[in-house]
Amino acid sequence: MNNYILIGDSITYGIGDYNNNGWASMFKNYILSKDDTKECSNYVHIIGFPGATSKTILNRISYIYNAFQTDDFKNTIILSIGVNDTQEFNGSNRVSFEEYKANIGKIINYILNNNIDLIVLGLTRIESNEKFYWKPNKYYNNEVIIEYDRFLKDYCNSKNIKYISMSDVLESSDYIDGLHPNNNGHNKIYNRLIESINL
Repeated sequence: MNNYILIGDSITYGIGDYNNNGWASMFKNYILSKDDTKECSNYVHIIGFPGATSKTILNRISYIYNAFQTDDFKNTIILSIGVNDTQEFNGSNRVSFEEYKANIGKIINYILNNNIDLIVLGLTRIESNEKFYWKPNKYYNNEVIIEYDRFLKDYCNSKNIKYISMSDVLESSDYIDGLHPNNNGHNKIYNRLIESINL
């Protein structure tokens, strides 16, 4: 009996995938397909906030946990956050590297202190470092994403937390707008997740 709580930003929410509603929905459908009776033995909750940063999740993590944890089930959080932290907005990152490190530490410590299993997805890359025509005052840089992702990986390793790299999962043809994956990109994220946790 498993209760999965998937927490993240617009990619977790499913933006970009108009066929299957994103990797998280694919994961939910896969898990629910394991139930062969009318009584559900697995729950999946998708908590995706478009535009969310680590600060957003830190401010909401206790509310999310209290709302969706289930005492009689094994609770597992799958966390996917960080790309929006790296966003350069009018010349500076939305969440500084130092604040990002502090936020991640607090989020993870909260989860571990509540004896919840945790799986962390690494940061996806953007298609290129060019500014987005639809966000002229916002900019993403893969070098900055790599820096934030490297910390995330190292921190997870130091805490013996399952970290799944997404650094190489997307190719140029897998984006809908240079940032969000299309259906094929979401499918690749889903497959990497399933393969890595051996469900």
